[in-house]
Amino acid sequence: MSKRIKGGQAVVEALERLGVEVVFGIPGVHTLEIYDALYDSSIRHVLARHEQGVGFMADGYARASGHPGVAIVITGPGVTNIATPIGEAYADSSPVLVVASNVAQPWQGRMLGYLHDLKDQLGVMRAVTKWSGQARRVEEVPSLLAEAFCQMRHGRPRPVYVEVPLDVLGGFGEVDLDSIGPVRPERPAPPAAAVRLAVAAIERASRVVLYCGGGAVASEASAELVALAEQLGAPVITSIQGKGAVPEDHPLCLGTLWEPGNAVDRLLRQADLALVFGSKLGAQDTGDRQLPLPDTIVRVDIDPEEILRSYLPALAIVADARETARALLEALRSRGIRKESWPVAEVEDVKRQALAGAWGHEHAAYVQALRAAIPRDGILVNDMTMMCYVGNRHYPVYQPRTYLFPTGYGTLGFALPAAIGAKIARPEAAVVAVVGDGGFQYTMQELATAVQFRLGIPIVVFDDSTYTAVKEAQAREYDCRFIAVDLVNPDFIELAASYRIPAVRANSPEELSGAIEEAFTRDLPTLIDVPVCFPV
Repeated sequence: MSKRIKGGQAVVEALERLGVEVVFGIPGVHTLEIYDALYDSSIRHVLARHEQGVGFMADGYARASGHPGVAIVITGPGVTNIATPIGEAYADSSPVLVVASNVAQPWQGRMLGYLHDLKDQLGVMRAVTKWSGQARRVEEVPSLLAEAFCQMRHGRPRPVYVEVPLDVLGGFGEVDLDSIGPVRPERPAPPAAAVRLAVAAIERASRVVLYCGGGAVASEASAELVALAEQLGAPVITSIQGKGAVPEDHPLCLGTLWEPGNAVDRLLRQADLALVFGSKLGAQDTGDRQLPLPDTIVRVDIDPEEILRSYLPALAIVADARETARALLEALRSRGIRKESWPVAEVEDVKRQALAGAWGHEHAAYVQALRAAIPRDGILVNDMTMMCYVGNRHYPVYQPRTYLFPTGYGTLGFALPAAIGAKIARPEAAVVAVVGDGGFQYTMQELATAVQFRLGIPIVVFDDSTYTAVKEAQAREYDCRFIAVDLVNPDFIELAASYRIPAVRANSPEELSGAIEEAFTRDLPTLIDVPVCFPV
């Protein structure tokens, strides 16, 4: 049954019908029709301080919960500000919906001086989204938002964009909301013929390995992958996005410990079959294709383009990772196929060797302190900073969706706002943000959001007054000609005091662990300043 309502009301009521419980945003004069409708809505609004924070919060919400994050921004600067976090969500396959206003349709692209006018706003967002659309009439709003959710929930989960111009937001139309509702994730099963071919390849192989990426996490395939690894006695290696797909304290899990020439590298060179679940096998995780996968690779991916982009497989299965792992497991069990590709004791020895010599081991005590303080199901939200790079190797992850890292786009400033989004999504979980002093200053204004919503998040700032990764590169590649890498920082303890929140300086791993545990007892954020030195 249709009803006559304004476009802004149609946006909010459609989001309600689609199951949205939380939106992140900053109001502006162009989005007041949406905000007026939110006043009477069941949807919770989380107010950020910058649209970059809005995007990272929605992304953190999506990664921690598995449900789409929703962001609302204004025309022009709101859109360009959120483009960076949406680029991150696109690179890391995170489902985020951005709803934005635009100038009235007759004036778009004409640059007549209207407030926030942008030459090609839709084009800006097309560059960083899976799908983008514009509502040209009020009547189109519900179906357009429903299509946006279908795009996020079907196939590869990536961000989408819906634009509603001012004349549509403020106009009236006959809107049918009864035809839309929550969209369930699509989980395509593997073709039976592909399963038979994969089982035949497994039967022929002597030494099988599993490689799990972010798609394995997104498909919630953990139980099936553990069972498959145990059925085959197969070691499991993961990408950074795949951390937690298999618990890293499982005796067959080698996690992210591969490095060229190390013990995991030597193990891989003995393999004759790799089963790859939900990974793009990208340059960062494979050392620009140095990862020595065997000639015979079976790749399982929901994205038909990604599956042929790197490391061409002997068999490509375009399907859901969990459904495929389950089908393989059932077929192997029905045929009585069980293997010991590697003895468990040998895999555990490989892990010990690799961990002892892994990159960043001299700083691992701080990462171990984080792990000791954070519960098994707690969420660690990382930034692009040296200690987090150490954590990629040395921080064991036991459950999916508990290690958030901005891998693909590699933007600084992710950790704090993404941790806010994660805590909003899972208020019962312990959530910790870890960030460098440089990256913290990209989005530190979101401390105000954490304070306003009384979020008990420990914010760990590793403080060395330097863009260390860049300085290391200048030392290595440019004969120590250092430029634009040394920082003049605020006093972070005093900064926290200005927000009226607790702060402490931790001068050792032991002090860090204790500070985090104490921070968990509060319903406000705690800033933990950790002075460190990375020799360059």
